[in-house]
Order: sequence, then structure tokens, then C-alpha cells
Amino acid sequence: MTDRFRCLRWGLALLAAAVVAGEAPAETGIVRRMEGGAGGELQIEALPALGLHWRVELGAPGAGLRLAADAAGVTLRVEALPSAAGDWRWRIAEGAVDLAGLWPVLKPALGKGAGDWVVEGKAVLSGEGGWTPAGGPVGAVKLELRDARASSAELAVELTGIEADIQTDQPGTGVLPPGQSLRVARITAGGVTAERFEMKFGITAAKVLELASAELDVLGGKARIKPMAIPLNATGAVAGAEIEGLSLSQLAKLMPNAVSGASGKLSGQVQVLWDVKTGVRINDGGLAIVRSDDAVLSLAPAPGFLTGNMPTRFVILPAWLGPLARWTAPENPAYAPLQAIEMGRVGLRIETLEVKFYPETAGGDRTATVRLTAQPVGSALVEKITIEVNLAGALARVLELGMDERVKLRLRAK
Repeated sequence: MTDRFRCLRWGLALLAAAVVAGEAPAETGIVRRMEGGAGGELQIEALPALGLHWRVELGAPGAGLRLAADAAGVTLRVEALPSAAGDWRWRIAEGAVDLAGLWPVLKPALGKGAGDWVVEGKAVLSGEGGWTPAGGPVGAVKLELRDARASSAELAVELTGIEADIQTDQPGTGVLPPGQSLRVARITAGGVTAERFEMKFGITAAKVLELASAELDVLGGKARIKPMAIPLNATGAVAGAEIEGLSLSQLAKLMPNAVSGASGKLSGQVQVLWDVKTGVRINDGGLAIVRSDDAVLSLAPAPGFLTGNMPTRFVILPAWLGPLARWTAPENPAYAPLQAIEMGRVGLRIETLEVKFYPETAGGDRTATVRLTAQPVGSALVEKITIEVNLAGALARVLELGMDERVKLRLRAK
């Protein structure tokens, strides 16, 4: 046995003696006569760099017993007073966690899953309760985390304004009753920023996280995760989400090569998958435009997108007639308005816009389709345009454009 554990053994023995003394009648004065202390360093195999230094003191002014523990980023002071009934009243006199100091110790234990994440912030630990030899510790312990942040350069993810209020009346068991709260002021992932994330949850004795609610503001709308249960040792999860009022104008900013501007909102329901290897992705469900006269979309300039297979003139006479054939060929009346649309000069008033997500397949088949039907703003010639986009693999990569039967023309004689 190492010297560190001999110190720990003697400290625990001293603590046990104090407990026995606390069971004696108050008039015996045994507790009053006991003074001294013991301490040492506790080595935790899973966290070899923690360096947990502890000390137990008896007869400290104002307290029958005082326990002090210090480690990388952790400070804890607990005081306890005995009673004539043989039990103890305890309280956390000081409890503080500095995540910037503790994270380097925790990170090696997390392995590759920790990646290049950097975590900062401070938490305060408080609580009080009782202790008996038969029943052990009882009481309430609370942890308050404020103004923390976490970031990963590899994943291009940053979370700021992280706050938590965690409270339990079963200290030492790992059980958290429903109603625990975790909040994040801002989440930035790639080019998308979400705000005001909040989740309510609890943890059962079976080590299952029970999510009561979770929601956040994203892309001008709101996403709500449906209640679910996740074992703490799970490496993946499936969640249902309700999407309300996503802004087309903000979505358009993520697709500058396809859309130059848009207005309107999308709502619907999707299924979200998460696993430790691939992160978060949408796997099923759909979104649809909220009908409004203000829902308008303008394409980014794409020469030939609508006119690529369309003649500028209708040739009537045979080409071997040369200039005569060209002079007598009437102009295609649809060409100019369609060119104005494909170059983004004329907007499209949206009639329907549907995004349908499909479960992933091993063969890499389409994972989503986007179907748009719209009327050109101010055009009497082009009645309707239908555009369908098929997406496969990552949703950011467009592999195929549906080009058939996209345009309906209304020819008017004058």
C-alpha cells in the first residue's frame, strides 16, 4: 500500500472515530476533546492527472469536522456538526469548479471523442443535509454553471453562454430528478447560428437520460425535440423534431449559388439521427411552405438553366434558304421572360415548396427532394414553373437537377 493510501486510511479511521463519538451523549464531552487532522493525496486510476489532495480536521472552530479537497480546477470545503442524537448536519461551505483547469484532466479519459474541443467556464456547488451511520448522506446538492463556452476548430462548432442548474436530493447516486435545466445562448456550426437553446431533463437510477423538452431558435424559426429517453452509454440516438417558421431568406444565404433572395417560411416535422462517428443529420420527414402572398424566390444567375434547350426563334423554312430562313423565323416569345427568371431579374411567387427527406441507404440513393411550383412575378406569358432538385449524400451537395416538364406557357394572341 502506498503512503498516499495509508494517509487516506488513517483519515477515514479518524472520521469513523468522530462519528462514533458523535453517537455518545453530549454530556460526555468526547467530541469537544477530539482535535487534530489527517490528509493525503488520492490517486484515481481513470484520471491520473487529477491530483486530488484532501484533508480532514476535527475540532475546527465552529465545526465538529471539516473536509477539504483540492484538485485540478476543483475546490471543495465541507463542514459537519454532530448532534446528541448521533447524526450529523453537513453543509458545503465552498464548492467551485473551473472547467478550464479540469478539462485537460478529463479530456484524456474521453479518448478520441474529445477531439480538439476546448471547454471554459466556472461552476458553483452548494448544498446541505444530514448523515447517519445507518442511512448515509441525505440532503440537497446544487450545481450552477454560468457563462461557459465550448468550441472545436475541427468541427467548426462553437457554443457560448452555456448555463446549467442541476439539483439532486440523492447525492452520491447519480440520480437527477426531472426538471434539470441546460441552456446555451448561441450555437454556431459552420454557416448556421442557433440561439436560445434550452433543455429540461432528468437521469434515472438506471442511468437513462429522460428528455422532457428541448428547443432552440434557428434560421428565423424554432425547432422542438420531442420527449425521449437515451441511455447514458448510448453511442447514437433517434429523435423527432417539430420545425416551425424557418425563414427562406436565411436559408437562401446558405445557398448563394442557387438562390439570390427569398421570403416566406417553412414548417414541418423531421427525424434527426445522431451518433458519435457522423454527428447530427436529418433522416426522414418533410417541410412545406407556409402559404403566403409574400413567399417569393429569386434564382441566382444561371445562364441556360431554363433556356438551355430552348430556341430563341422558331425556324419555319429550311436552313438551306440561308438569310431568308432566318429573317422569316419568328422569335420565341417565352425565351426572354424565362431568361429573366434564370438570371434572377424576375422573381417567382411560390405556390408550393416541399422538402422531403428519405432514410439513408447504403447505395447512396437520394436522401431528399425539393419541389417548387411558382408563378413569375408580373409575367402574363409564363403560367407556371416547376423545379425539382434531387439530393444524395450530404444535403449540401446537389447531384441531379430534374429538368423535365418544368415550364408551362400561356400564349396569348394580340
